[in-house]
Amino acid sequence: MRPEVPAASRCYSALPSVPNGLTATTVSSTQLNLSWNASSGATGYNVKRAPASGGPYATIAANTPGLAYPDTGLTPGTFYYYVVSGTNASGESANSTEAFAETISITPPILSYGINSGVLQFSWPSDHIGWRLQSQTNGNGGGLGTNWFTVSPSSNTNHIPIAIDPTAGNVFFRLIYP
Repeated sequence: MRPEVPAASRCYSALPSVPNGLTATTVSSTQLNLSWNASSGATGYNVKRAPASGGPYATIAANTPGLAYPDTGLTPGTFYYYVVSGTNASGESANSTEAFAETISITPPILSYGINSGVLQFSWPSDHIGWRLQSQTNGNGGGLGTNWFTVSPSSNTNHIPIAIDPTAGNVFFRLIYP
C-alpha cells in the first residue's frame, strides 16, 4: 500500500494557453503556410484542418514543435480552414481562432472582357485570384514584344477595368500564373 501524498506536495502541470495570431498564407496551387504566436506552457502544437468554416477539424500535424507549418499536397483553387492547439505533458489546450486561405488554381482560365463607356473590363474566375493581368503597348503596326508589365492590383482580384486610350497604339493583355 502506497502512502497518500499530501495535496500540498502534489505537482500539477497546467494545460498550455490557447495559441493566438494564427494566419494562413497562400504559397502556390498546392501549398498554404501557417504561422502562429507561442502559447504559454506549450511544448508542441496540433495543427488541424477542415474543408468548411467551423470544422469538424482533422489533425494534420501532431505535437509539432515550431510556430509554423507548411501544408502541402492541397487541391488547387480550394479554401482550407485551420485551427491550432497547444500541447504539453498535461494535455491539449482549446483550439485557436480559425484562419483560412485559398490555394491558387493553375488551370488556365478563360479571360473574359467587355467594353462599356470607353472602359475595357477584364474578368477571370475567382479561384484564380493571385494570377496577374499583364499588358504591353506597342506603336501602330507593332506586334508583341518583351515589355510586359503587371496591371496593378490585378493579383489581388479577378476583375480589372482599364480605360481605353485610342492613341496608345496596339495594346496586348495576358493573364499569367504567379
